[in-house]
Amino acid sequence: MQTSENILSTQWKTRAKTRHAVAGIRTWHVNLNPRAMPMLGFAKGDMPGQTTTKNVHVDWRGPFAAQAGALIVEITTDKGLKGYGLGGGGLAGAMIIDKHLQHFVLGRDPLDVENIWEHLYHVTSIYGRRGLVIYALSGIELALVDLCGKILDAPVYSLFTDTPRQIPAYATGTDVGYYAENGFTACKIPLKNGLAEGEDGFAQNLEMIHTARDAISPDVELMTDIYLRWDVDYTLRFAEATGDVNLKWIEEPIPLDDYAGMAQLVKEINPTWIVSGEHEFTRYGFRELLRWKAADMIQPDVSWAGGFTECLRIAREAAELDIPTWLHQAGTPWGLHLTACLPMPCMAETFGPSRNGVENELYRRLRPTPREGFFTLNDAPGFGVDIDEKLLEAYTVDRL
Repeated sequence: MQTSENILSTQWKTRAKTRHAVAGIRTWHVNLNPRAMPMLGFAKGDMPGQTTTKNVHVDWRGPFAAQAGALIVEITTDKGLKGYGLGGGGLAGAMIIDKHLQHFVLGRDPLDVENIWEHLYHVTSIYGRRGLVIYALSGIELALVDLCGKILDAPVYSLFTDTPRQIPAYATGTDVGYYAENGFTACKIPLKNGLAEGEDGFAQNLEMIHTARDAISPDVELMTDIYLRWDVDYTLRFAEATGDVNLKWIEEPIPLDDYAGMAQLVKEINPTWIVSGEHEFTRYGFRELLRWKAADMIQPDVSWAGGFTECLRIAREAAELDIPTWLHQAGTPWGLHLTACLPMPCMAETFGPSRNGVENELYRRLRPTPREGFFTLNDAPGFGVDIDEKLLEAYTVDRL
């Protein structure tokens, strides 16, 4: 029995003017978070002394974190074509690819991307299924999908849809007034205080969210990102105290595996959405999230959750339950092509704009800039990504 993915692969092979085989895979561990660049010495095995703090939350700036541990994957075919993917896991992710995954990709036809994904997932299942392995697998899959577009001389989105969605943007950061001035109709503000900061932190969170609402007009949507710092009771209190703010959503308020707690929040907090999925992996993890009814909206990340075809499958399964998908950090070439194919209306996340211009050149190359609140896709083959090797080397922080 042919699956829809097998049918796609067959159609692509019929369209292809030439056939290719994977001849090589290379990776670069790069830092896409300019603010963390001076802090990455520990990625080379040199852990700095830790300052004691009452905040017990583990921050995201570790060596395998999304931005600091970004992994660029380059796959070259026997005819010299190059595909690029963005994964994660830093040096650990690079080692997984170099020592294991590449051996099941070399010699394969990139147009068989779905079958390759299934094989890689299977052979890593005893030590993978979540986290670092899926970060690495995502980078490989995106590079293969990029090659599919380049082999067929077509933009990736056109391989999956004849009616791409328009892509409105929302901005994440604290300078929401500035974002609204630059044409964004929705803004998301991260709140840094959690359980460890007690009542003072709770009051500061309320002040920050009310200040943000006052800085933008009522017709600009406002969201907030908690990054796992709260529990159910704290979230319920916060939702009640911000009833006048008209929050669109509260993102990842409690620990990841507390599906029951998330389901309680979804049931009791309305009309504000409770959203999750930035740190969920593959269709299997999202099926659990959806089974629990633990999110009003899901946020897979194309570079972490399994890649393009896996995230599209996740979004389609969610849409069958009337649950929308808004990708986490969709404002990359890979994320924008996927956003154009999603089954339900959504917006694409971007960071900034920044008043300070701290973004490095590589970051800017991988983060297209929305204009007047919208992203525009070009019709270059693949994802339209072609990265100069010297630029990758300039921002490499670790290598095998």
